[in-house]
Amino acid sequence: MAALPIAVVGCNVTSVSVVEVAAPGLAALAHVPGLEAGARPLRLERLIGGSVNDSWRVDTRQGRFVLRIDGPAWRRPGVDRQRELQLHRAAAAAGLAPRVIAADAALGVLVCEYLDGRTWSEADLSQVGQLKQLGACLARLHALMPPPDLEPFDHADCAQHYVESAATVGADTTQRAAANQIVANVRVAAAVVAAESGGGPDGGASSCIIHGDLVHGNLLEGARLWLLDWEYAQRTAAIYDVACVLAYYPGARPHAALLLAVAGLEAASAKQLAAAVYVYQALTGLWHLARGDPAWAMNPVMNKFKL
Repeated sequence: MAALPIAVVGCNVTSVSVVEVAAPGLAALAHVPGLEAGARPLRLERLIGGSVNDSWRVDTRQGRFVLRIDGPAWRRPGVDRQRELQLHRAAAAAGLAPRVIAADAALGVLVCEYLDGRTWSEADLSQVGQLKQLGACLARLHALMPPPDLEPFDHADCAQHYVESAATVGADTTQRAAANQIVANVRVAAAVVAAESGGGPDGGASSCIIHGDLVHGNLLEGARLWLLDWEYAQRTAAIYDVACVLAYYPGARPHAALLLAVAGLEAASAKQLAAAVYVYQALTGLWHLARGDPAWAMNPVMNKFKL
């Protein structure tokens, strides 16, 4: 399909700017209901906000949909599309995520229903009312039964994979040596989380489905709060979702006890929470390193872990 003037819509803007971008190809669009026979969409808008994939709003005579097309593999280290699809569908069945309409891993295509709502901003993650809403949503998610064939997440193995990937994008010897120390720290911190959970490396009895990437752009508030983008969803201890929020958003930290309580995790110890937050800070930094991003070195806390 030729390049067309496509409306590009940001997550939190009211105006729409028009720029020249390449539209999705016919093979990808054919997965959208109503376009199977090559029909043109009634509306096609590129959705701005992520750094990994390209997403589009597609309206047809059969409804409104979001079409996601995979970005290059180097932009998404650690992603497993089969795992993502399993957990996204489980969450959608519980009303926590948009319904999956179609998926084609070979083509790198995912089609979901389009939901009306407001994407959260960073400021939302420091508001008590919003954190209560998020905590209640997480409690529902963590109560779901993980797919029986889903292997538990190994945080240290993931960290090691990021370091190995970094070698392919130009990380120097000094960076990799520092990163290897962070891998060792992640192993220690993850063991603390597991021990405090009363189980093995996967979190034992508290092992459940977590979203794993609770950035504000993945939170959509409409008729209810929906969780978007399940690329980094895992089976592991529930406390990691709260740790994710606290690692990403310092404004949420004064309300950590409230978020834990609403999420049903009031029994978590300060030691366990600190270890889980460290794991998220470290994995986030190593993820940037694996992509060749300079931002990986900006968080000095990754280089030290003490309890």
